[in-house]
Amino acid sequence: MTEQSALPESRRGDRGHPVREGSLVRLRAHVPANRGPFQRWYADEDIAKLLRHDLRPLTPVQSMVYFDSVVLPGSARGLMFAIHERESDELIGTCGLTDLDLESRGGCFFRIVIGEPRYWGRGFGTDATRLTLAEAFETHGRTHVNLEVFDYNQRAIRSYEKVGFVKTGEHIEWPSAADPDLHVLEMRIDREQFNAREPDKGDSSARIPEPDAGKRA
Repeated sequence: MTEQSALPESRRGDRGHPVREGSLVRLRAHVPANRGPFQRWYADEDIAKLLRHDLRPLTPVQSMVYFDSVVLPGSARGLMFAIHERESDELIGTCGLTDLDLESRGGCFFRIVIGEPRYWGRGFGTDATRLTLAEAFETHGRTHVNLEVFDYNQRAIRSYEKVGFVKTGEHIEWPSAADPDLHVLEMRIDREQFNAREPDKGDSSARIPEPDAGKRA
């Protein structure tokens, strides 16, 4: 199922237009209604320890500003995506591409949050990562994608390795004198590595056209 017309009406634009589908998740554009779940995720202490270099949750104002000034505009540019569980269409996370110059061919950074813990460790993040990389290479013409991950986040590291990321370096950060040192792994995947991968059984990661895309062609 790759055409938007194949999706039930309840799964279309009211939740953000669909971008890509995999075996477990569907990427959609973000909509303002996603702000509440987004703020809840970024207020979670366990998630903050996996994502934020100061290890602290965002305040409601901080997460609102981040969502409204970065995530929504980035989604409108085709760089940020809402992650929905494929069967139920439940919103379960967010992911995206950052630090890229759309006027040039080069790399970018990948970021992802699976905000609903019951979906952790079950392949949903891996599927969303694969779909976002397809957007980076096929839609935005990137040559490579980078990411950074704390070395204790072994679940995320295993997920990244499954789609082809390899470790390229590491560094240490010091959030504050009261916090422990953060050991950060640097990882990268090149377009050739991604294109040479064996597709997963049931993979259907073709891009879903936006409404009336064929009429504009």
